Amino acid sequence: MKKTTIERTFYAPIEKVWQAFTVPKVLKRWWSPEGMEPTNISVDLKEGGMFRFCFKSQDQKLFCGRGTYIDISRPTKLSYLDTFSDVDGEPVPPSYFGMPGDEIIEALVEINLSQKGNKTLLNITMDNHNDETMTKDMIDGWNSMFDKLQRII
Repeated sequence: MKKTTIERTFYAPIEKVWQAFTVPKVLKRWWSPEGMEPTNISVDLKEGGMFRFCFKSQDQKLFCGRGTYIDISRPTKLSYLDTFSDVDGEPVPPSYFGMPGDEIIEALVEINLSQKGNKTLLNITMDNHNDETMTKDMIDGWNSMFDKLQRII
């Protein structure tokens, strides 16, 4: 599986950016692409713990996922295995949401944060879907969410 990397700079302290990824009430403010509403966000912040989320589209379609934490180094590193899930957190293939692919996909997501003066640099690397359209949609979705994050911190 190929990797995709996105880098962003946030004008906020590293601890505030860390909390944006780990505190449910903060996640609910930005953890969905534009035009979608985050719902059902829960976080069990420990290695082996899970975070779960759903977001609802304007036509009320629900998209859900979950991540299982594999490395937590506060406030600089967070990595997890990400997969699509149903509303109960059970893994499902992309086809469950009308996307290409009938196999359950687990993708490694690694988030690295570093403080540079009054800014926090974010580097996120994730396993890439083999489907080019899904990869583009994934990148667009992350960038949309990061735009929302920049507005709230």
